[in-house]
Amino acid sequence: MLRCLCAVLLLGTAAAAQSEYPRLHDVAGVAADDVLNVRAGPGASHPVVGELAHDARAVEVIRVEGNWGLVNVPETVGWTSMRYLAPRVDGGIGNAPRLICGGTEPFWDIDIRQGQSATVKTPVNYEFGDIFTVGLLQRAYNPLEKWVLQGADGARDLSVVVARSYCDNGMSDNEYGFDATVIVTGPEGYVLSGCCHLSE
Repeated sequence: MLRCLCAVLLLGTAAAAQSEYPRLHDVAGVAADDVLNVRAGPGASHPVVGELAHDARAVEVIRVEGNWGLVNVPETVGWTSMRYLAPRVDGGIGNAPRLICGGTEPFWDIDIRQGQSATVKTPVNYEFGDIFTVGLLQRAYNPLEKWVLQGADGARDLSVVVARSYCDNGMSDNEYGFDATVIVTGPEGYVLSGCCHLSE
């Protein structure tokens, strides 16, 4: 009985730790004349597929396996040692300063600066975008972790629902840890679906 209880507690701890991701980190402990390797798999024996600068900031770790974290680098995704990644105080979705989402069919993106503004760009308005004044992301408590952001531009209302979930934008080999639905109601409203990543 005690062994079963310990196993449940360990599984619960692992699940809680994994639920902290995606999360922003800064590269730390890498010499100024060196880079942090990004590898094809979670281990030093895997080939190098990319690199991070010795002073890279706001690196989003999507998920972890052991001491390795999955990160996006240009045109691919790979694994890097968590030993050289320092978690940021403002690194979680609830307090990250910026969230960027996008999708295809149609191509669109939204740049969210919590407590300030959200700019939605679609093929119809890509030059300037629709700019909404927004509050902070609020946690919606249910078995699937979701966050909700609300805003307005005077004539229309904006709602963004972000779920912590695997997401593939269909445009690149990158992987994302957040799925998003953007809903604009009012004159010429629209609904968009895509993936998100944390930024600064």
